[in-house]
Amino acid sequence: MANARVARLRAMLAAEGMDAVVLSHPHDVRYATGYHSVLERWTQMEPFAAAIVFADPTKPSILVIPEANLGIVAVLNRDGPECTFDEIRTFDMLNFCEVSRYVDPDRPGSRLADDAMAIAGAIKGTCQSDIAAAVAATIVDHGLTGCTIGFDEHRLSAAAMSSAPHVYRDALDLMMRVRVVKTPDELARYRTVGRMADRVIAHAGSLLHAGVDWNDVQAGICDFMVRNRVIPVDEGAMLFGGSYDGDDFIPDLFRTAGNRALRDGDIVILETQGVLDGFWIDINRTAVIGTPTPEYQRLHDILRDGFLKMVDMLRPGVSTNSLPAIGYEHLKAHGVAAPEKLLVVAHGIGLMPLEIPLPYPAAGLSGVKQGFVMEEGMLISLDSLFFGAKLGPCHMENVYAITATGPEPMYAAPLELIVAGKTSAPPEPAFA
Repeated sequence: MANARVARLRAMLAAEGMDAVVLSHPHDVRYATGYHSVLERWTQMEPFAAAIVFADPTKPSILVIPEANLGIVAVLNRDGPECTFDEIRTFDMLNFCEVSRYVDPDRPGSRLADDAMAIAGAIKGTCQSDIAAAVAATIVDHGLTGCTIGFDEHRLSAAAMSSAPHVYRDALDLMMRVRVVKTPDELARYRTVGRMADRVIAHAGSLLHAGVDWNDVQAGICDFMVRNRVIPVDEGAMLFGGSYDGDDFIPDLFRTAGNRALRDGDIVILETQGVLDGFWIDINRTAVIGTPTPEYQRLHDILRDGFLKMVDMLRPGVSTNSLPAIGYEHLKAHGVAAPEKLLVVAHGIGLMPLEIPLPYPAAGLSGVKQGFVMEEGMLISLDSLFFGAKLGPCHMENVYAITATGPEPMYAAPLELIVAGKTSAPPEPAFA
């Protein structure tokens, strides 16, 4: 089946001198085939699926899954070819597959069974005892013995080596470089994700008012997301950039537990995160309970204008390491105290919230300092957080597609300070 992501992967495999790649990280499997299931959310150490892609475009793209999960493929493809492959290899998972092979004479036929049988023609070889055996058999059957094969999981290479000897290459960094540039279909899907992100952040703002408990706000956002097919980042649904100790705001990089009801004048960092259609929402706005002071409103507007200056530089050929200085100089020029407290991070986003196309480890200080050169088709999340002490913090974040003519915003929510009233505004209905 045609798959633009596989075509991009094949081209990069050839450029790297690899004959094939074996992918077993859930994000890489989903990238190459579209396959995903609830099993991946168990976050087990061992993978439950794999994808094998050859550099040679005449070779098939292969999905390796438990035999019992054939029905999942059928469900994924009911409304269109979400899961694409040319060949399926199967293996046993625990004893689920073994049990499922027995026919229950009292169970009537079903559409699911019919759909699963419809893809049976794509299954090649025999069901293997485990995922490593299935990968090894596929390597042998397709004449890859002795070839150079990339793996995103070294253990899978080691487990297959004795029965299917090959030249091992680490493919983790390669896959990040492959995934960070999106196909036209992925960009179209993320525009839909962006529209949902706008609804989520608007709903979050509507829940804020003096006297509300922060935990209730989070529960309300989480409920809204789940009812609209968004998987929240966790039980809190969002990040909260600090907490209150009496009247003092204590800034924090990530969420701290709310320890009192919100009051007039409180600053609330709204960073809603979750997954829709496999892609991450990552949108951030700042809210104030009640009327903000003129000084804080000015601070927010200065940060917004500096943010827009950085946005204008989101173009092909520009390195992300040039962006923090733009924000810093803007704050400094406008008399903001301690402009060094401005945190700026530009990162790719997609199947993971942080996609940084640099060699491992890329998530440390060196990754931000080095940065990476933006390319057309990348999705870049620009994150700007000022940890101000006197007036309080201020934060905003948006995702942009990098195009030849300039950045295309994926979110339409205004980059303005959210002013929450003293009484609760009616929230958006869950299924609006």
